[in-house]
Amino acid sequence: MRVVCAGDCGVDRYVPLGLDRPGGITLNVAANARAAFAPADQIDVITAVGTDARSGLVRQALAAFELGGHIVELPGATSVQYIDLDPSGEKRFLRYDAGVLAAWRLDDAGRALVAAADVLVAPVFAQIHGFFESLIAAPCAGLRAVDFLDLSDIDDPVGFVERIASRIDVGFFGLQGATLSLVDDLERLAQRHGRLFVVTLGADGSLALGGAGRLACPAVAVPCVVDTTGAGDSFAAGFLAEYSRSRDATRSLQAGAERAARTIQSVGAFNWP
Repeated sequence: MRVVCAGDCGVDRYVPLGLDRPGGITLNVAANARAAFAPADQIDVITAVGTDARSGLVRQALAAFELGGHIVELPGATSVQYIDLDPSGEKRFLRYDAGVLAAWRLDDAGRALVAAADVLVAPVFAQIHGFFESLIAAPCAGLRAVDFLDLSDIDDPVGFVERIASRIDVGFFGLQGATLSLVDDLERLAQRHGRLFVVTLGADGSLALGGAGRLACPAVAVPCVVDTTGAGDSFAAGFLAEYSRSRDATRSLQAGAERAARTIQSVGAFNWP
C-alpha cells in the first residue's frame, strides 16, 4: 500500500521551552503513519521546504522515518509554527509562517505521486490554501482524506466543506469546544454526500458521522497529558491505518484514539531525540 501525505513539513518551535522540533501537520501524520501502517507499506510526503537551516531538521526526520516522496527545495524559509503550552499540556498555537509552501503549487511530479496513491491525506488551512486547491484538483483513485482542522479560519465552513465533499472519502475535524450545531451541520452534509466525517473532541473522544447513526468512541485515558500538539494528526494516522484495510469505522476510531493517547504523553507528535 502506498500512503501519500501532502502539505506542511516544517518546524514546531516551542517558545517557552526554547525548543525546535521537526513537525507540521503533514510530517506529524507521516511519522505516525510509518508506525501505524504495515512495515511493508510505503509512506511518502509531498512538500516544499526552504534553503534555510530549518530544512535540515525536516530532512533529518524524513530520513529517520524512511519517508520518501517529492520534497521540493525552494529559495526561502521552511514553514514554522510557534507553540505555547499551558500547565495542563494543552497546546496554544501562537502563529504560523508558511514560508515557501505558501506560494508553491502541486507540480507534475507531485501529481504523478497523487495518482499512484492508495491513500492520500492532506490538511487544509488558510496559509496553504493555494497548495491545497492544486492538490485536491489532481486525480487520485485511492482513498482521499482531508483534515479540515477546526474550520476557524474559514468564513463559511459548512459551505467550504460542501464544495470539497465530492472529491474526498474521509474528512477529519478537530472540534473540541465547537458548537453542537456545527457537528449537526456536518453530519447532514456527510449523509447527503455519502461521506465519512470524523470529529475529534479532545478528552470527550471522537465521532464518526455519515451513517444512519453516529458512532462514538471515548478518549483513551492517560496518566498525564504533557503536550496535545499533533494529537489530531496521530489520530488520523491511526484511523486511516485501520480504515484503509477494514473499512470498519468503529475499529478505526479506537485505533485513532489509541495512537493519539501515545502522542499526548510526551512533547511533540512523535519520538525525537
